[in-house]
Amino acid sequence: MSARALEFVETWVSDKIAALERDPNPGKPAAKAWAAQCSDAARAAGIPQAEIDDAFDDLTAYMAGQIEETAERDGVRTDDEHPAILVDRDDVRLVEEAEDEADADKKDE
Repeated sequence: MSARALEFVETWVSDKIAALERDPNPGKPAAKAWAAQCSDAARAAGIPQAEIDDAFDDLTAYMAGQIEETAERDGVRTDDEHPAILVDRDDVRLVEEAEDEADADKKDE
């Protein structure tokens, strides 16, 4: 297994997730697109696809797992996990903001 490929991908994903968490309207990341972008970035950094494939049996599945883990940590359910859930991150933020304002109003009374 290529340690540099493993480290590259893990760092790339961490940076990508950090950027999502800073973005007020992150949208829904696509694991397949992330895998392609990461592979392209790895090749540009001199890490051949063979090393990535050696380190990760399925890079897309790894990306999906990282996205899911982040969503769970942030308390957001994904459509894949709960197909009936139609609430996206923006809606969740609006609800939380409204609840915070209601709580603040109660304290002022």
